[in-house]
Amino acid sequence: MPAWADIMAGTWSYRAFKNDDDLALPFNDLRFATATLTLNAKPDDTLSGTLKGEGWGTWIEWGLNLEGARDGEAGFQFQGVNKIQGDTWVYTYQGAVLETLKAASNKRFIITGTVMRSLARVHVPGEAGEHATFIAVKRDHYPD
Repeated sequence: MPAWADIMAGTWSYRAFKNDDDLALPFNDLRFATATLTLNAKPDDTLSGTLKGEGWGTWIEWGLNLEGARDGEAGFQFQGVNKIQGDTWVYTYQGAVLETLKAASNKRFIITGTVMRSLARVHVPGEAGEHATFIAVKRDHYPD
């Protein structure tokens, strides 16, 4: 398996889902966010990057600036911050790289974890502490 920094660095397709255990809820009602996650990972195990979405709700474009670091063997944590439509947005992320099954034919690097809105928003509804689950699929193919 490649080095952690090589796995993390790059462009990812990001999806986040509300944490609701009601199986009768339509799948689309679980949507929290979709975005492009771009990460820079350095040999000192620090992370930086952006999380940007298009057409989310009534906004034309939004984005978070990310800073964080490796956490354990395969884990990471980072915080996303930006001023959007007059509000300061702060989200905290914690996640890990998942192993790909050796027999899989469509291998991709996957990261998954949790995200929490760390600061309530004023102009756009959003309470502090709201929590979601995310998954991101690396856009580069898994190396053979």
